[in-house]
Amino acid sequence: MPSLTPTSCLCNPAPRSLSPVPRSQSGFTLLEVLIAFSLLAIGIGLLLSILSGGVHAVATASDSTRASLYAEGLLDELGAAARLQPGRTQGQFENGRYRWTLDVRVHPLPPPSPPPGGIAPITTDAAGENQLLDVDLLMTWNGGASGDVLHVQTLRAYLPPQVATP
Repeated sequence: MPSLTPTSCLCNPAPRSLSPVPRSQSGFTLLEVLIAFSLLAIGIGLLLSILSGGVHAVATASDSTRASLYAEGLLDELGAAARLQPGRTQGQFENGRYRWTLDVRVHPLPPPSPPPGGIAPITTDAAGENQLLDVDLLMTWNGGASGDVLHVQTLRAYLPPQVATP
């Protein structure tokens, strides 16, 4: 008769795990679930941060584009409806959201240089001379905070109207 040793006994096999549930049916531990939710919350927070930064960038670009379009319109109309006069003018667009200040000054001209080849210099009527005007446009929006400012400087040539002599 074969001898039975405890290692070769088939009647009482050794337990495979200490858990009463088989390994194929075991779930996640509480710690694993908490770590997964923490990683998910961090990921969603980063995603929302990136999206809000993108929305802010689009809004800033839209505001600055509108300001530059308003500035372009102001400079296009400059001197078209009325004579361009030195001085300061202020105004606003969209119920004060965009505010502008326009400064016009006479630009000092250098003395004329002698023409080459002895050609006579160009003269103007006694009523006026050609002028060069400094045009300085400052536009602010959203209160001018955080760099919401557009500053445009340019020169405009201007010939005052001739005065008829009696």
